[in-house]
Amino acid sequence: MERSVFVSSLAFKFFERFAVKGTGLVIGIILARLLLPEDFGQVAIITVFVNLGNIVIQSGFNSALVQKKDIEERDYSTAFYICSLISVLFILILCVLSPLIAMFYDLPELIWPIRVYSFSLLFGAFNSIQIAKIQREMRFKQMMVSSLIATLLSGLLGIITAYMNFGIWALVFYGCSNTLFSCIAMLPVARWLPKMVFSIDSAKSMFSFGGKLLVSAVLCSVYNDVRSLIIGKRYSTESLGFYNKGQQYPNVFSNSIDNAIQSVMFPTMSRVQNDKEQLRSLLKKSVAIGVLIIAPVMIGLAAVAENFVSVLLTDKWLNCVIYMQIICFAELTYSFSSSSLIVIKSMGRSDVFLKLEIVRRVIMLVILVSALMMFDSVLAIAISYIVSCWLDVVVISVPLKKLIGYGFVDQIKDNFKTILAALIMGVIVYVMGFIPLNAMILLCLQIAIGMGLYIALCALLKIEIFGLMHKMLMLKLCKSKK
Repeated sequence: MERSVFVSSLAFKFFERFAVKGTGLVIGIILARLLLPEDFGQVAIITVFVNLGNIVIQSGFNSALVQKKDIEERDYSTAFYICSLISVLFILILCVLSPLIAMFYDLPELIWPIRVYSFSLLFGAFNSIQIAKIQREMRFKQMMVSSLIATLLSGLLGIITAYMNFGIWALVFYGCSNTLFSCIAMLPVARWLPKMVFSIDSAKSMFSFGGKLLVSAVLCSVYNDVRSLIIGKRYSTESLGFYNKGQQYPNVFSNSIDNAIQSVMFPTMSRVQNDKEQLRSLLKKSVAIGVLIIAPVMIGLAAVAENFVSVLLTDKWLNCVIYMQIICFAELTYSFSSSSLIVIKSMGRSDVFLKLEIVRRVIMLVILVSALMMFDSVLAIAISYIVSCWLDVVVISVPLKKLIGYGFVDQIKDNFKTILAALIMGVIVYVMGFIPLNAMILLCLQIAIGMGLYIALCALLKIEIFGLMHKMLMLKLCKSKK
């Protein structure tokens, strides 16, 4: 794939993810104004268990379908039947264990929300195959439309039920319906339905690659969600609500970057998995684009966090500001870690991927436990996360350097000017926050001036990827005028 085509595809996927996540962000803001922190804290506990099921269903075979060089209908159908069986098993397990989970957290009202939410796993099994097929064909524009439709419909249902004082059930309906509407909206896009065919050989082939990725994904999910489980049990659902809300908005952007990078990079790199030079070149471009977009968003969000929460979520959520600021600087690492991991995965080195995952999670858990033992607070949990994330990037770079000769130091050198531009912008925007103006007016000024300043700094510092994307944008604008 030519460099311009790759950059164009990746840039478009970024736009698609931000369009969908941006819509979800607006819906989340409306729901936060209608519901209480405790409602979000309770749903956060539920989603820990449901997300684990989603990881098992979507990570291994979905990745194997995308990575496979030659694919047949039997591969899609085989993966679907296996994922569906797993989803049914998880639904049964969660239905049986829901009373125990509710008892553990002393929240008997969670029993039926857990059971109802678990049925989203069945829709997720089908949706994972749809997504894999669309990713292989790199039809991201159609995926964007489908995802937007699903987000809008599920958001409307969530807002209506929240307005009708359904409480936690509004969030359950929102989460479940999003997966269901996504399946329906992608039917005409994926143009796929399972056939009555199952291949043992296909299952073995996909599991040999996807099995290790599945274990890695489960380890990642357990680590990411263990903080929510600890906060919900050790402190309170209200504290968990504040922590998760502070985490939600940085996650919207970092996950969008991660999804966009994986969607474009994984199928692209899988095609050139034996060419280290091309892999290194693609990695440089994807990291550069990721940093160019994520750095100003994360640093800018941290700078305006207090006004952002006060204006959009109301003052009842101000306790989440400090968590939002800390997590913003942790999520900066996604630009580096996500791209690096995809290189290893696309090369078919799931063995290295799994070993790396085990080492990373052990280190992160040691940091988390140490922070709890020394400080025993939700703030300590947040700070341990930022330490873990930056150390994680260094750990990932060790095998990456050996495989393609491009490690952490190289990445920092190549993107230093972009990070510097974002930091300068962030400091100026943060200082602006002390100007005695109406909060909404000040927030708008901070965002507008921050964007203008960052663009000016990128141009002044002659950042290569910024110049390339600016040139591509101008060419497209000229073509559209003709």
